[in-house]
Formats: sequence, structure tokens, C-alpha cells
Amino acid sequence: MLDQLTAWAGEMLPRYPGWFTFDFGRYLIGAGSVYLIVNVLLARKLKNRKIRSKTPGFRQIRREFKSSAFAAATFSASGFLIDLGIRSGVMTIYGAEGGYGTAYFIGSLLLMILAQDAYFYWTHRLLHLPQAFRRGHSEHHKSINPTPWTAYSFNIPEAAIHAAFVPLFLLFLPMHGFAIFLFLTHMIIRNAVGHSGYELFPRWWALHPILGHITMVTHHDIHHSSGNSNFGLYFTWWDRLMGTEHPEYLSKATGNPAAARKSMGARATAATFAAAVGLVAATFIANPAGAQDDDIKGLWLANDGKTVVEVANCSEKSRRICGTVVFQDGSNNGEAVGKELLSKFKGAKVQGQKRWEQGKVAKLEGGKAKKGNLVLTDAGDLKVTTCARGRCSNQTWSRPSAAMAQKAAASIGGGRR
Repeated sequence: MLDQLTAWAGEMLPRYPGWFTFDFGRYLIGAGSVYLIVNVLLARKLKNRKIRSKTPGFRQIRREFKSSAFAAATFSASGFLIDLGIRSGVMTIYGAEGGYGTAYFIGSLLLMILAQDAYFYWTHRLLHLPQAFRRGHSEHHKSINPTPWTAYSFNIPEAAIHAAFVPLFLLFLPMHGFAIFLFLTHMIIRNAVGHSGYELFPRWWALHPILGHITMVTHHDIHHSSGNSNFGLYFTWWDRLMGTEHPEYLSKATGNPAAARKSMGARATAATFAAAVGLVAATFIANPAGAQDDDIKGLWLANDGKTVVEVANCSEKSRRICGTVVFQDGSNNGEAVGKELLSKFKGAKVQGQKRWEQGKVAKLEGGKAKKGNLVLTDAGDLKVTTCARGRCSNQTWSRPSAAMAQKAAASIGGGRR
């Protein structure tokens, strides 16, 4: 176990600088672009949209930049959790060959944004509890008058809470790698805009029955000035539902002291509900087609050098992959012929690999099947990994020789079972 952990750490640690460069670079580009465009280049044109009269100074920005660097270092550590999840078969990040389809791509991305909004609201409220605020959230609220650089200005515990969201979400849904990139891009841009100090959204949005559910810049700016209201990230519905929306939000967002929402009509309510149900249905019902399954199908020689396994779809209608023993060479008289060694694997491309996951691997000698994954290597071998209780073991299967394949074919043709 210790040797496996040491080997894993030796493989993963060199990747951490790259993860940090990506996370901190995303912050620099996202927050920096918003700051340059909104707070510098367009500052004069947007002067009537400026929420506060005062402009934060360099000392505040320097502090925000420093704490954001530590936060990015914490975010980057989530790469270790994701790698462990992928290796153990409980997380899936797929690519173009994943076969999940466009509807799933869009639905899973939108659902990830909705889920993060809920996760943020409730963890945000927890961080405002007196016993958690000082060590968990005080750094962010030092910026009473925020800037785009405030976006990642967190205490380390808060950064860890935010970093945990993506690994937690991946436990429930496979995600396309580019969908995760879009999610992270949306997150930093919305975050930077929300801290810009300028109301960039049309004021009438606040009263719109649909668009009014989107948090405007004023919404989060009030949170920084008042502290115990407006906890939402992207949407206002949790604050509305839980009674934590600031009573002056609408008047400040619209510039109208008498501003008030109209109740949402029955048709609009029904349409919103139908859209939400449709989104969830598209995400969970979408049926992945499998990742390059033809590449793995056919005969494989197990690592004992004597057992030939035929890999194919589990049934005519199934898109899952199974592997059954069809021939054994040697003195065991084919005792395992007909035994299913690979059960119900689903295709997914992860980190450039041709990979099949969420299945089980049985042993020739019997015993309980273990969760595992299959990876088709560049050399054309099949890497079979099984994991249980934190311990993983690997087998390497290869294509059988022509002579062995002929024997297996003769066995299959002769009906040997």
C-alpha cells in the first residue's frame, strides 16, 4: 500500500505546477481582463454605473492578489482528488470519443452551474456563522469595496471548500473535459464581474420574471457592504426562498426606491418548471454511445498467458462491454470457459486515453468481482485495473498469437463450453 502511494505521489507531484499555472493563470486572465476593460478603459463611460463613490487603492489590490495566489494553490490540489477518483473508477472525464452526445454535454454543463450555485449558497451561509467566519471567510470580506481581483481572495479553508465542488460533482456525473473548462471560465468571469463595482447588467433585469433570477453586480456588492444578506452566486432564488435577500436590493439595482417584483404568472411558472425538468431529464436520461468500443472488441490473452477472453457487447441491445473466457490452454481442461471476467464496462475517454469504466473484474479462480477500469494503451495492450479498499492492482492483456487465436476459434466453433 505504501509503495503504491509513493509511486502515485511520484507520478502526480510533477503535474502540480501545471495545475497551479492553469488555475492562477485563469484568475490572472479572467480577473485581469475584467479589471482592465471595466475598471480602467471604460471607467469614465461607466461612471453612472459605478456602485460606490470611492475607488479601492493599490494596497487592497495587492492584498487581494496575494491571497488569491494562495487560493489558486489550494484549488490546484483538487487535481490529486480527481486523479484518484479517475483511477479508482468513481469519476469520469471524457473526450470526443465518449459518445455522450450534445444534449448531455449542454445539460451536464448547465446542471453543474446550477449545482455550484446551490453548493455556494449553503457553504457561504455556513462560513458566515460566527465560529467559522474569522478563520474561514474574513479575508474575502476585508474587501468591503470589492474589485475584480477580490474574486479569489479567500482564506485557505474557504478555498478548500470551493475546490472540493468539482471532485464532488464528478462523483455523480461524467463530464466532458471541455465542459469543465467552460464551467471554470464562466465561474471566474462571473466572479470577477460580480466584484467589479460597476452595474454592468441592464437595470430592468432585476424586475424581470425570468432574468430577475440572475444575480446582478449590485446583488453581491450589497453582500460586501451588509454582510448577512445576498448569499447567492449566480442566481437569486435561494436568497428569495430563504428570506436572505436584502430589502433594498431592488431599489438599489434599479435606481427606483419604489421598485417591487410582480408575482410570476402561471404560464411563466409552468414554462420555468418544464425547462428545469427538461434539463434534468436530458442530463440523466441521455444514453452514452460508448467510446471507440470496436477498438477493444475481439480476443484477448489474459496475463496468465493461457486464457483467451472474448470482449464484446454484453448483449445485442446493450452498449456496455463484457468479456467472457472462450478458451484455456494447458492442463486445467478449460474449467473457466464460459466465465465472465469483465462485466458491464462503459466507454469514456479520459485524459487522452481510450478507457472503459464503471464495470467489474472477476478472478479466474473465483471470489468476489471488484470494481475496475480498462485502458487501451498506445502499444495496443489492454490494461485491466481493479481496486478495493484503496488498493489497486493491474494486469496487462495482449492480443493472442495467430496460433492461440486459431485454437480459440476452433474451441468456439466446436461449441466447447
